[in-house]
Amino acid sequence: HHLNEMIDLFADCTDNAQRCREYLKAQLFLPASASELSVTAVGHAHIDTAWLWPVRETVRKCARTFANQLTLLRKYPQYVFGASQAQHYAFVKEKYPALYSEIKRQIKTGRWEVQGGMWVEADCNLISGESMIRQILHGKNFFRDEFGIDVNNLWLPDVFGYSAVMPQILRKSGIDFFLTQKISWSQFNKFPHHTFKWRGIDGSEVLTHFPPEDTYNSNLHSHSLAKARDNFSEKAVLDEFICLFGVGDGGGGPTENQIERGVRMANLDGCPRLSFDRADNFFERLRKCEDDLQTWVGELYLELHRGTLTTQALVKKCNRQLEMQLRQLEILWSCLPLNRYPAKELDEIWKKVLLNQFHDILPGSSINEVYRFTHAEYDNLLQRCQALQSKAADDLFDKEEDTIVLFNSLSFPYHGTIELPEEWRGFTAQNADSQQELPQQVEAGGQKSIVSVSVPPLSFLSIRKGKQHQQKRPRAVSELILENDLMRYEFAADGTLIRPFDKELQSEIVPINEKGNVLTLYEDRPNDWDAWDVDIFYETAVVEHAELFEIVHLADGPVRRVLQHRFRIGESQIEQTIYLEAHTKRLDFHNSVDWRESHRMLRVAFPVDIATDKARFDIQYGFVERPTHRNTSWDWAKFEVAGHRYVDLSEQDYGVALLNDCKYGHKVYDHTLDLNLLRSPRHPDPDADQGQH
Repeated sequence: HHLNEMIDLFADCTDNAQRCREYLKAQLFLPASASELSVTAVGHAHIDTAWLWPVRETVRKCARTFANQLTLLRKYPQYVFGASQAQHYAFVKEKYPALYSEIKRQIKTGRWEVQGGMWVEADCNLISGESMIRQILHGKNFFRDEFGIDVNNLWLPDVFGYSAVMPQILRKSGIDFFLTQKISWSQFNKFPHHTFKWRGIDGSEVLTHFPPEDTYNSNLHSHSLAKARDNFSEKAVLDEFICLFGVGDGGGGPTENQIERGVRMANLDGCPRLSFDRADNFFERLRKCEDDLQTWVGELYLELHRGTLTTQALVKKCNRQLEMQLRQLEILWSCLPLNRYPAKELDEIWKKVLLNQFHDILPGSSINEVYRFTHAEYDNLLQRCQALQSKAADDLFDKEEDTIVLFNSLSFPYHGTIELPEEWRGFTAQNADSQQELPQQVEAGGQKSIVSVSVPPLSFLSIRKGKQHQQKRPRAVSELILENDLMRYEFAADGTLIRPFDKELQSEIVPINEKGNVLTLYEDRPNDWDAWDVDIFYETAVVEHAELFEIVHLADGPVRRVLQHRFRIGESQIEQTIYLEAHTKRLDFHNSVDWRESHRMLRVAFPVDIATDKARFDIQYGFVERPTHRNTSWDWAKFEVAGHRYVDLSEQDYGVALLNDCKYGHKVYDHTLDLNLLRSPRHPDPDADQGQH
């Protein structure tokens, strides 16, 4: 109303401008009501470490953004700016030392806040527990070494879901507060809190806040802050919430217009009282109200972006390989004197791995150019790990011809097979300590020699070349059965698994008239975010099932039995080699896929005769239970969920697990275990996942 009055008063004549200002002055000086909420406005520039641009451009984005913000800090004495991600500060330190010196000066004055104790704002569904701890370890150490600040908050406004183990890891890492905004993007259910205590799988709790404006790129408009005030779930017990304002994603941060709007809303009728402040001050004020807050137990599941559990499959596979390689290397090198430990090189490798765990790189939502660089880095890192492993072996062992040393880095015994070197073909293999011959067989037309080994946990085993002898070729078989003393797996002529039978318990595993190893191609066209999303209607959009065109019987001997299936599906082909080793119930499927699809998704399903209303999914340092039914909208929304190495369906006395070595997207509905193998989105990378897997 008053703006309309002012326009009439202006009468399209600049001579009336002062009269208009005088008229509006009275309205702009009306104070906020006594019961009005307060908003802490934190200047912020969310900079994606890579997304629609490569990492090298992010280095320049950091420089431009930080230089802009230093100018604004000089111009507006009440203004406060904050930035997260230690990697970004490291970029600026290396490339723009003068700029970095000025940032350090502003940090010392308290006007520039260091936020979020991670190396980058990492994905939290896919990374291992060790990676999550390393993100915090390297992030906090950088900020403490460079600025003398121990950051006690985790700042992840734009990450695609949060594992149930995180409160435990955060508290043990000296982080008491957690901020995100992303859960407000959920598709079906509105999360009931904005400020709450988040409890993890061990009972640890961390104080958590979601900005109720539902954005991390606020423009500081009065109508948007009024909406945030009305939206704030805890307004009955708390009188303050946070607002992150500034141009984000591509960086830039707050603008002069935004800061000027904030100045005018310091105490204005109809708006929350606004003050520029640091986030850490806001969190400490929240701590005093902790007893008034509700508790949320378990994961913070984002009902969106479920496709990020599968897209860009090779990135996910390499990340897991590097996580395992680094774990293994550190155990190996800890067997040597401390002064030999390659700390500097391991530190460099870890930081590259951590960088590529950023929440638009590892999840698969970046452009093609990003992944060209990522894969080149992964190749280099894997080579460096291999070189470090060889160096550790040189230092740990005396060289001896005709001997192999096996190392089991796991905390439980390894029972499995290895392929012997080519020059051992035609010789027996012995346990070097006991001189006992190891079970052995020839495969691939006499080109491969396979031996069965057992290695104790965290131990070494030496194998020595034995006597020369004529090894028997495995007997020829024609039936579609893999069998040992414990299990009998029967396949149909179409490649599906029709009768897995547990001999030990005399129990059928697959329900009657159902079958496992069902490879299905679905149409995969999500509504909005191509690389990011899987929408539930894919379930009714079946394109076809895999068509078997060749079966090869590869081996049937004392060590293992092997079948090979070759399928066509869509424009792609799958070569599936299936192994059953002696003395195990586990059936291994090694899949090689030539993937030539567009907007298609490949999944494999195994129905099992288990009656339970919950499944257990492997997460970092533990597991999380999720329902196998869709009773409520919250259950229904979890039609695609994260799991690391296994998902398990168990009754009181029996269970079946589906394991994997490089996948994360799972569905468990009723009694069926279902794994998402490959996707083929076109945006933002039109060539995503094309080729060999």
